[in-house]
Amino acid sequence: MLPFRSGRAGVVSAFFALLLLVLLACAVVAAEKKPQKSEARSPTPTATTAPKRKPTRPKPEEGIKDVPITAGHDAKGLVLPDFDLQGRMRGKLQAGVTRRLDDQNIEFEGVKFTTFVPETEKPDLEISMDKSVFNLKTQVLSSTVRSTVKRNDFEVAGDSMKFEMLTRLGTLEGNIKMVVRGKARTPANESE
Repeated sequence: MLPFRSGRAGVVSAFFALLLLVLLACAVVAAEKKPQKSEARSPTPTATTAPKRKPTRPKPEEGIKDVPITAGHDAKGLVLPDFDLQGRMRGKLQAGVTRRLDDQNIEFEGVKFTTFVPETEKPDLEISMDKSVFNLKTQVLSSTVRSTVKRNDFEVAGDSMKFEMLTRLGTLEGNIKMVVRGKARTPANESE
């Protein structure tokens, strides 16, 4: 008897031929969907690969944008809170007298600006300026009179200061004095 005489072998071989054809078609379609090297994107960082204490980058829509004072009018005792996009307090500006100079610039007298740690909303820095100008567009608070920055472990003062509200970077210039508080180093406690 011949091996293919029963007809079953023809059905089985046709099934395997169809299966092979489907597999090849799937491989071709999958190859077409792969991006080429020029189109390939770099892998995006995931939460597991990012550092745990990475500072958040400020967004342009953050910061103090609207100060409810018209040009030519003064306000006393103005308090301006600064919130991030998640609604956490980043800072609080308290001014004795506030005066709008133009659409972009606001003058403050007797300023106390307090920054907060966004995660815990606990006070971090306290910046004191007798007279300063705040630019709404650049979000920079600048002063040409003596200014002081305090934290629980240091105090630094200078003749002029610029403080960027969004990035929390400040620059002091002229006659800088810094006092650092902490444990005094004596021969008795150096071994600790």
